[in-house]
Amino acid sequence: MRKIISLYCDGGVIASNPSAIGGTYAYKLIFEDGTERGQAAVLTPDLAGGTVTNNQTEMLALLKGLVELPADFNGTIYSDSQVTLGRVFHGWQWKNIPAWICKLYQEQRARFTDWDAIGYVLLDGHPTRKQLQNGIGKRGNPVSEHNVWCDQACKEAGESYLATVESNISSTMEVSV
Repeated sequence: MRKIISLYCDGGVIASNPSAIGGTYAYKLIFEDGTERGQAAVLTPDLAGGTVTNNQTEMLALLKGLVELPADFNGTIYSDSQVTLGRVFHGWQWKNIPAWICKLYQEQRARFTDWDAIGYVLLDGHPTRKQLQNGIGKRGNPVSEHNVWCDQACKEAGESYLATVESNISSTMEVSV
């Protein structure tokens, strides 16, 4: 079985924060043999239980990635969300996070055999090409092409979702005479 060594995660909202349209999240797994696997999805207001915030999608990206990890994972989690990492690893308050997301966190945390063996790194998000070359972002944190992939996957999932929503709205507006 291939060993997963890293989890990268990112989330965002569609349009404004908070969003009445929804949000997107993505995660990417890196295996020790250099292979990768990623996924992106949309969190709709219906699923979220109301408007969607950036903090909710950032957290959901990390949690959905955790679901993919084995219980004995001892690699590193990378995120550009200080709030998410603070909540997960430092016990920060979970304000404005739906109960179902909190429950998913509790389930995942309980599933791991050695939570303290999991490392984490705060990344700078949205790096320029030069920052990617240098490996350091504008705030002095590391940057990663994998985080850029997650950000792009979120953007594409949001665009696809918006196109579907707009198509559905257009088709319901058509009137036969």
